[in-house]
Amino acid sequence: MKNLYIKARAPSRIGIGGGGTDLRSFFEKYEGAALNVAIDLYSYTKIHKNHNGGSLIISHDWGFSKTINDLKLEFDSNKKDNVDIIKAVMLDCNLNPSDGYEILIHSMAPKNSGLAGSSALLVSLLIVMSNLAGKSILDRKLLAERAINIERNILKRAGGFQDQYACVFGGFNFMEFKKNEQRVYPLRIQEDLISELHSAMLLFETPAKREISAAEIEKTKEKDITQEGESVEHLKKIKEYAYKMKSALISGDLQQLGELVHLSWQEKNCLPNVKNPTIDRLYEIALKNGAYGGKLCGAGNGGFLFVIAELSNRKKIIDALDKEGARLVNFNFDFEGAITWRTTY
Repeated sequence: MKNLYIKARAPSRIGIGGGGTDLRSFFEKYEGAALNVAIDLYSYTKIHKNHNGGSLIISHDWGFSKTINDLKLEFDSNKKDNVDIIKAVMLDCNLNPSDGYEILIHSMAPKNSGLAGSSALLVSLLIVMSNLAGKSILDRKLLAERAINIERNILKRAGGFQDQYACVFGGFNFMEFKKNEQRVYPLRIQEDLISELHSAMLLFETPAKREISAAEIEKTKEKDITQEGESVEHLKKIKEYAYKMKSALISGDLQQLGELVHLSWQEKNCLPNVKNPTIDRLYEIALKNGAYGGKLCGAGNGGFLFVIAELSNRKKIIDALDKEGARLVNFNFDFEGAITWRTTY
């Protein structure tokens, strides 16, 4: 009898607007909103029973293989070989590592890129293990909320709530965050506009690497919000821009969308541990070469640069940033969201 392999993938995402307002410390008091789009830089998971005792983890992302026999969380005691994310999902799905599984993980999005790669990995693990456990995923919103619970409450990692919804749902989504409820509004966009958006959106891997983890950056924001620091007023403006971005995107006004992204980025760049001089320099070069606007992806400090520009300026921006060591990353939008399937190899 052939072995049964269960596989899954979940997309990463570009946060277009509203980032930071999805932090619990902010939206429980002031409410938040975010606009994002899923892209085809996937996190993959493959799992099967090897019956060898213990579960073997093979990580292309972290560059190691490791056998685990329990679900005790290490948290940050061993950052290089930290397999807590896998253990936490196994715990949620009631899987016992001593039953003998082989789990392979691989992410297309580089670590610390700001594209929600860790959330995409968690979602892909969650649906593949739910498949293995014979539990069908019938409600995508509940799936995203399970992922949020694992990341925020079990793993105790600081961060927002938008990434998991994007990785689960796929496509363009507008989200609202309130104290007792999160709402996801998938945006129905005509095919012509989708093509126009794809021609206008550019993504660059920059030489500016994050020096601290996204969770640590988010912790500093949460602390400032809790203390009613300057972050609160910046985030209020970021939320206002997110609503305006949604309207600009739906109407197909890319110049207005880009200009709103620019204004929102000016606010976010004032938040704790976000600013990076290399990113600022690259962004100024993009603007000088015709970009309507742009932003750093993710929590801040380093990572990928997102730019919106009219097609006639695309090549000029690419060439100018390439000279500064920023590499264009080709991508397509993902409209399937998280999926799982079974194979015999």
